Amino acid sequence: MVRSIGVLAILALAATGCVADPPAAQQVSKSHAAETLGKAAVPADLNGKTVQLTYDSGSGGTITFSADGRTLTYTSAGTGRQTSTPVAVEPIEAGIFLVTWTDDTGAVVSQVQDYRTGKVEGTWTRHDAAGQAVFETRTGSVHFTD
Repeated sequence: MVRSIGVLAILALAATGCVADPPAAQQVSKSHAAETLGKAAVPADLNGKTVQLTYDSGSGGTITFSADGRTLTYTSAGTGRQTSTPVAVEPIEAGIFLVTWTDDTGAVVSQVQDYRTGKVEGTWTRHDAAGQAVFETRTGSVHFTD
């Protein structure tokens, strides 16, 4: 009986001695929080801005948004080809925009442009010679040139 009381006492002490305060909740550092970035880093809109796109596939180009934000001009880095077209720009949250336009080949381009991280993810939707929809995705980087 003395042995079992001693074992219970040791277990009780061990259980209370092992309880630790839980770690503090993880938080985004102030240098990475969108609300702490300057206006140049997190724009309210893309009106009048020029951005450089570089895709992981090696292609890319520049986009110049009109002052009223209704059109863009895309210039291909590889060929110099320019496309001017209407654009829809929807803010997702501070510094992140969904940008959609139709290029001169008829492909619909939709991109999430994240100016907080400098990343872009996009989808091109077009029709092949047989009339079947073809989807192409690209990832890369995006940053302001001005």
